[in-house]
Amino acid sequence: MSFKQKFINLTLAFGSLCLTYLTLELIVPHILNHVPLTMYNALENKIRVLGQSSKSSVIPKNYIALVGDSYAQGQGDWLKKMIRSNRYRGTNPDYHSGHIIYRRTGTDVITYGMGGAGSIKGLVTAPIISHLYINSLWPYTLDQPKRILIYFYEGNDFIDNAPYHFIESLNARVGEALYDTQHFDELLQKGALERYPQYKDDSPFRHFIFAGILGTGWENLKKEITRGKRKLKRWIKSMKREQVYQTSFRSKPLPILRVSLNSPSKPGSSQQNIAVINGENVTLPAYLQGPPVTLQPKQMKKSLYIFERCLLFMARFFTQSEISIIYIPGPASVYSMVGPSITYEDGKGKVAPKETITRASQEGCRSIKEVAQRNGFQFLDTRPYFRELAKTKILHGPEDHQHLNRDGQILLAEVIIKHILSDSLDQKNNACES
Repeated sequence: MSFKQKFINLTLAFGSLCLTYLTLELIVPHILNHVPLTMYNALENKIRVLGQSSKSSVIPKNYIALVGDSYAQGQGDWLKKMIRSNRYRGTNPDYHSGHIIYRRTGTDVITYGMGGAGSIKGLVTAPIISHLYINSLWPYTLDQPKRILIYFYEGNDFIDNAPYHFIESLNARVGEALYDTQHFDELLQKGALERYPQYKDDSPFRHFIFAGILGTGWENLKKEITRGKRKLKRWIKSMKREQVYQTSFRSKPLPILRVSLNSPSKPGSSQQNIAVINGENVTLPAYLQGPPVTLQPKQMKKSLYIFERCLLFMARFFTQSEISIIYIPGPASVYSMVGPSITYEDGKGKVAPKETITRASQEGCRSIKEVAQRNGFQFLDTRPYFRELAKTKILHGPEDHQHLNRDGQILLAEVIIKHILSDSLDQKNNACES
């Protein structure tokens, strides 16, 4: 084959490759909602909402947006089970409350939920940056949601708004200027939005969505390879230790004590949480997330202030959206416990009388309700519904006891549909009274 023929063949091959790539760049942006659940992380954070399956098309219409932390994100045992059972199926199954709302009402639902986020990232950074970035891309025009549901989880949302989290998130020390609303809003604008490159990304390369998927996939692959190498090294070390034990005078290696916050306590432990569920005693994990028992009044004041300012900041951006706040209890304040005390998660864990947990949950609920009423937003206290169903069912775990399982997710969706989406919520009801 002559040099000329080789050159022609290479040119044709390269041209075919470029044509294939450009075709994929034109097609992929319009089929993102068919990306399998197990490949969801290949999408860039800023456009992941487009890959969610709780809507009828890539771009949702007249939709509901969920905002908040991992509860809004949909983390929990249902998601874990779906990932394991659909790893090689290429499917996109339901796994959280947003899916239930979508299936039962026909209304598109997306979630901006961000695991571990406080009010700054959960209410400001995640939804606003994603909305702006998506609308900056050539294939998309994303309207504002017709309704925003804020999932406020008492298990850690109060604590996540503590001052040190706030300072870390905004990369600024505010001191007493915290209560200067104008100054605070300026800090939110700069620290929660403008410091992120995606906020005003005018690079032409942002339009190459398929290339972004390839890049993110490559980065994820490198992380998996690194993780695999670490596992291999640990396995090799364990094999070497086993060989040492086998050649020593010890017949068995000494037992190693392992402690996990998500493991149930042994019988007789003072750190047990035993709940009465369906007439039987059920042992729950040693430490459960619950209301902000440890926050002092000054800390609580700051936490509520940060939440309210972030709420209003978000409302000023999403002017076309009706906003509702959904108060979700922590496991420690859901179940009917046998003993007089509950061990709850706080660093290494602490013990508090049941009455203290109940009172803290009630006060936390009332404080968020006051924020909602003061600013004209709907408020829903889901605690009575969780407590009622928890008499007969476990609503968290069994692996991840800090998040709702399938029964808990379904209940949350049903309560929202009944009291928020059907507009049957009585604003003068007895929310937060028990």
